Amino acid sequence: MKLKMLMTAMFAGVMMLAACGNDVNTENKDYGSQEEGDDEIRSLEVDLEVPETAEAGDTAEFTAHVHSNGEDVTDADKVRFEVLDADGESLDMIEAEHSEDGLYTIEYTFEETGDFTVISHVDAFQLHTMPEKQVTVE
Repeated sequence: MKLKMLMTAMFAGVMMLAACGNDVNTENKDYGSQEEGDDEIRSLEVDLEVPETAEAGDTAEFTAHVHSNGEDVTDADKVRFEVLDADGESLDMIEAEHSEDGLYTIEYTFEETGDFTVISHVDAFQLHTMPEKQVTVE
């Protein structure tokens, strides 16, 4: 008798949980990486270009080529370059503006010698990517 009541209670619990489940409507699902009215799934790719070596006190150029689905992105939501020291501590975060053909460029002057990491933080199409490269400053 107790087993029958336990089984009935478990069955009722499972039925209540099933009734509270999400109603999935795949036609209007928001994938988060699509533009409104755009049926194409977007990708976000960034080719980060920084010099392998630089001289302390000289200006270095950092460039992020932002593209999606084979096309240049000229209207990214945000493109920023972050410079970290050898210990991983953030030294600077600089926002870049679009110059041409999906290129976002800044100039930066390293004050000290050492090994540094440059990370480009790029936001577009509700996506975020952050490729990084190393720079040795002599």
